[in-house]
Amino acid sequence: MRKWITFAAVIFFGLTSLVYAEDPAPLDLHSIAISDWLNAGERSDIPWSFSVREPYLRIDQRLEVSYTARISAKDLNRSGKSHELFLISRVSTPAGEWLNEPRIVRHTADEQLPANVQAEFLMRVVVQPGDYTLWSILYDRKTGKHNVAKRRMRVPELHADPLPDLYRRMPLVEFPQADESDGPGVGFVKSQLYLPVHNKHPLRVELISMLSPPEQWTGRTRIVRAHNDSTVGALTALSQMDLMQGSLSITGLDLVRRRVMFEQGDIQGVKWDSLMDAMKKAQSPNITAEALQGSKNNGAFFREFLNQRLTSESPADNAMRVFIVVTSSRLFESGSDLRPIQIEGDCNCRVYYLRFRLNVNDVFDQLEGFMKPLRPRIFNLITARDLRKAIAEIVEDLGKL
Repeated sequence: MRKWITFAAVIFFGLTSLVYAEDPAPLDLHSIAISDWLNAGERSDIPWSFSVREPYLRIDQRLEVSYTARISAKDLNRSGKSHELFLISRVSTPAGEWLNEPRIVRHTADEQLPANVQAEFLMRVVVQPGDYTLWSILYDRKTGKHNVAKRRMRVPELHADPLPDLYRRMPLVEFPQADESDGPGVGFVKSQLYLPVHNKHPLRVELISMLSPPEQWTGRTRIVRAHNDSTVGALTALSQMDLMQGSLSITGLDLVRRRVMFEQGDIQGVKWDSLMDAMKKAQSPNITAEALQGSKNNGAFFREFLNQRLTSESPADNAMRVFIVVTSSRLFESGSDLRPIQIEGDCNCRVYYLRFRLNVNDVFDQLEGFMKPLRPRIFNLITARDLRKAIAEIVEDLGKL
């Protein structure tokens, strides 16, 4: 079986017999004949394969194109034991007008690689619908060899888009922030979605997410990763709702430890580093005996949390409380306390439950029962398109309040 070594700018990597580092002094493009290389067209001094995938809608509602450069270790070894590889990427219009600054990724191999290994750069770029040209140069500073690839990219409009103005504030092209430390992830971008909410009265909107993985999928790495990506992606999009009046906050719960792991009120910009750190802690295998012994109360913790929020002092501006619960479907230990929340009269609240189904067997959920007296509006989500429709409906609904 062929083994892979992955160089990743924003997704993941597995490295064997390889030293990697971000370049503390970025490659000076004036030090190489990059314009001449681009004008000369495609070239392959180093045998490689370069492919561009079809655009797709990410869970955070950005359109992304990913591309891959693969180099056989056998071909690298032929030109020497040491390599300093740069992948330089930039996007232009079909007419050649540059749309962004170059993205440069550097990795080094300081010893000969096993012959059955391939090196792989995995890259991604976020774009608006349109036609583009992707330019990529692979440059080995140790040997002076270089490759050039040029690919056309067509990104179609979404059919019957429920949020046609969503990208109004975004640049045409944007590389996600490079963060290799944590696997694939969403790949955050700095630009903002356009999600105005034309509410007529003050709203206090709270995004509530479950940072701990669903108990029924404990130990299933891929499913837990899907839970993480879905949760973070949905929060990324929803946190950019722009209320006419009121406030927006995020709360992250750890149902296993029965703790609030993250809380940020009146969002101007989400503290993503803190949120991701809270998610790591919520998914740590290190757990106290006390938490394990009280596992039958994991779901009840969510009920009590909701009850506390509902019975807390009313906002000074008499804002309506809006809870948007974002999580995957949940099952709890047999014998758990699953009683629903108890309320008296009108809660003066609106509840939305965005429930992700993580695979075809993910058909049961017990979290819904806790919220049943609040008559939540439930969205069952499988794809990013499902989430887009849900966000559009929520924005429209809140605009009527």
